[in-house]
Amino acid sequence: MKPLSLINYHAIGFDLDHTLAKYRVVNQIKLTYNSLIDFLVQEKGYDSDIRTDISDSKDFICKGLFVDTAKGNVIKLSHSGKILRGSHGTRALSQRELVSTYGPTLLWEHYEHAREAVRPSTGNKTFAFWENYFDVPALYVCAQVVDYWDKKNGGPLPSYRDILFKDILAGMECNYRFQAFSENSGYFFPKLKQHPEQFYQACSLGVKQWLRDLKMAGKCVFLTTSSHIDFASLTASSVLGPDWKSYFDIIVTNARKPGFFKDNKPFLSLDGILEKETVTYDKLEEHSVYSSGNHGDLEKFITKVTGEERPQVVYFGDSLCSDAFPVKTLTDWDLILVLEEMEAEGFHPHDNTHHYWQQDERDRKIVRPVNLAVDEEEEEYLLSRQWGSFFYHPEADPLHNRHMNTFWGELVTKYSDVAIPSIEYIAGLPLAHEFTRFDHSEDGSTDGFSPAKPKPLLPLVLP
Repeated sequence: MKPLSLINYHAIGFDLDHTLAKYRVVNQIKLTYNSLIDFLVQEKGYDSDIRTDISDSKDFICKGLFVDTAKGNVIKLSHSGKILRGSHGTRALSQRELVSTYGPTLLWEHYEHAREAVRPSTGNKTFAFWENYFDVPALYVCAQVVDYWDKKNGGPLPSYRDILFKDILAGMECNYRFQAFSENSGYFFPKLKQHPEQFYQACSLGVKQWLRDLKMAGKCVFLTTSSHIDFASLTASSVLGPDWKSYFDIIVTNARKPGFFKDNKPFLSLDGILEKETVTYDKLEEHSVYSSGNHGDLEKFITKVTGEERPQVVYFGDSLCSDAFPVKTLTDWDLILVLEEMEAEGFHPHDNTHHYWQQDERDRKIVRPVNLAVDEEEEEYLLSRQWGSFFYHPEADPLHNRHMNTFWGELVTKYSDVAIPSIEYIAGLPLAHEFTRFDHSEDGSTDGFSPAKPKPLLPLVLP
């Protein structure tokens, strides 16, 4: 396969949250958790003792899990739909209990529905999942709600589906609906707005210079975010500075991904935070901010700006559902996935694909001053002994080939070309640096990780 190199693209696109904008994840998790508990206690009448110190339960926090809403179980799946680990509420289930509940094969009956749920639309309420740190703490709250009602009932309920969807999703809606930011309502945005410095990590000077260098190299640099303009402005100014708009040739807010890639909604002009009249693609202007829109008209804008009839586009995003899947199935773009778990699970210094371990290699390759520091407290929240690796589970690897074999790990291979821990890792490299891609023809391919494969995917005995 041809290596991926930014120098070969005409346009470079970015998601904002957890892509260009790196959050202080520990504080974000705590805020998300407490905002949901506040909602349950103050608006749903839950007893206040449902609240715990989330730092005491951080080992339960793990991206890539499912909630079986009927049974009140949290489960981790393999790429083939086998249940690898589980809990009822917050109580871990033994292998015997899992077999008793799900049968000897441990194949989850909703596996195919789960695969469909990754696609741009789903109406299935037999399960729930969350894949970013705005909502992953909701999974732990779900488990607490199951415990809460088991205690109230004196034993398990016939089903938890209505309770979980009614209470948890209502809390998510209350806290994250875009109007809540301007209204200063809900339990999330008011605290975020009061002390944004506690929740955002500023981009390094190297990232800012990299964005400038992309434009100097003649690339069309664009931003598409599902955040409304007011929230997006706070986020972008917190990480890039008050001149954040100057880094982009066009900015699209309220993009409602994945709908941006499959629907044909028109672009809307903005007057402050208010959406106004429709803007056709030929009227889109450089260095302007719009709302809604669609990727087809954005491509026409890129063609106009670059003069390329079929512009080559690469997009950076963090969501497998909202970014990776639609980009790789509904567009001709390439996709670089920002995956924080890579950094948390660590790299091995003897893996020869790593660019940063040897000082002479680091000095030769890093051309901009980027921030590669690892937050040890954040690692503790992103790693889970209870659930295991995001990428790999030994019990699901009878051939011991160390390929990705978790449900979400397989999707990393399938719907991204390259995966990086953060923008900082790529911003330090020359624009002509060549990245090895994932081999989409090989199940669980690990070749596309940069700067190196996560440790769980390396051989047990290294050369």
